[in-house]
This record gives sequence, structure tokens and C-alpha cells, in this order.
Amino acid sequence: MKLQAMKRAAVPLHAEVAEVLRHQIMSGELPAGAKLPALRELTDQLGVARMTVVQAMNTLEDEGLIEKHSGKGTFVKQVKRPARHTLQMKADISQIYTMVDQLEVSVRQGDAIIEKDANGRYFRSMRRIHARSGKPFCQVEIKLDDQVFDRAPERFAQEIVVSVLKDLGVTVHKARQKVTISYADFVMAQALGVKVNSAVFRVLREFLDADGALIYSAVLSYPGDLLELEMEFLTEEA
Repeated sequence: MKLQAMKRAAVPLHAEVAEVLRHQIMSGELPAGAKLPALRELTDQLGVARMTVVQAMNTLEDEGLIEKHSGKGTFVKQVKRPARHTLQMKADISQIYTMVDQLEVSVRQGDAIIEKDANGRYFRSMRRIHARSGKPFCQVEIKLDDQVFDRAPERFAQEIVVSVLKDLGVTVHKARQKVTISYADFVMAQALGVKVNSAVFRVLREFLDADGALIYSAVLSYPGDLLELEMEFLTEEA
């Protein structure tokens, strides 16, 4: 991935690198104590000059977001993050099924990797790009219970996961979804064809069984200019 070849805002490269890392720190994606990639690794990943990364790191250090330890690396400091206000609403799971029926999987980024969580359960991890009308519409990072995956491995590897869950009759006892505003990092910007640091909707979706155990989770990222949320509220007169 070469940052210089991607869609970018008209700002210096070092400022753009700093902004991506700043968003990740302030959102909690990079928590306090997290170690940042080595200077050479970031330079190779982004295809930028070493001095560009050094300038970005110096900016973040001056802002009190990171600290450098000689011989150990660079780490995220404990920072005060702005409090979020949560607006809770109720909806029907059928709305999710209706929405995903309009999508198609256009790119599968790697195989379904099997992973073991802290509780000893196995999950399949997948990354997808969903398209609409032939254009990238959503990047999805998926986590699916391995036993459920084994019920239709070929379908789960090729199709929209939520649609397959519905077709298989997998019982979802509880579903929840959280929507926040985030920003496109380098990988996401390249995948969705948007500018680095442009606004994206970040959706965390989880399906749970009757015991409260996770069946499926997904982190979905939509370009800010391709999605809108419209809600109709029932009234006593309805």
C-alpha cells in the first residue's frame, strides 16, 4: 500500500499519518499501553519516507498521546477521551435481513481463519468488501462461531453471512448494534476507494444465543457519503 498513490486530502503526508494514529488513539482502537509499529514497519507499510513517519510521531508525542522508550519502542499514553452520549432505540432484526439482501460480496480478503478466544471457543474470522451496484459499499470484519460455520462452510465463505444464518434457521436470541462515526485509516481508505481520514459509519453488530454466547459479530465500515439513517417513530395516534 502506497499512501502517496491513494486518495488524499491536500495536507502534508506527515500530518495525515499523525491524524490517522490520533483518531485510533482517541477512539480507543489503540488503547493506553499499546505498542505502535516500529518506524521501519510503518515506513514500509505506507510507502513514505522515514522522516515523514518521524515527523508524525513527534507531533503525537508533543500532544501527549504517545511516549517513546529507548530500546523498547513507542507506546500509547493514558489520555482522557471525550464522553459519548448513547441514544438507545429498539428495532426488529428483520430490518437487518432486508438490508443485507441488497448487498453482494465482491471481494473476499483471505480465507476464513480459525481462532480461539479467551474462553476456549473457536471462531472463524473473515474480512469482506460488500458492494452495491458494483461499487464498494462496506468493509466488514466478521467473527463467526466455528460450529455454525461448519454447517455450511462453502456458503459462509462465498455469501453474505447474515443471509446464510437466516437461511439455516440459526436461532438468534438477542441482536444488538451500535453505530458510531469513525475515520478511514490507510487500509480502509484503499479498500473503499475513499480519502484517508474521511468520515465513515462504524457499525458493531452482534448476534447472541439463548445463553448469551456470541454466535456472530461484525464490524462494518461504510463511507460517510453512502449511508444515511432514517427512523420513523410510532406515536399514540398511529
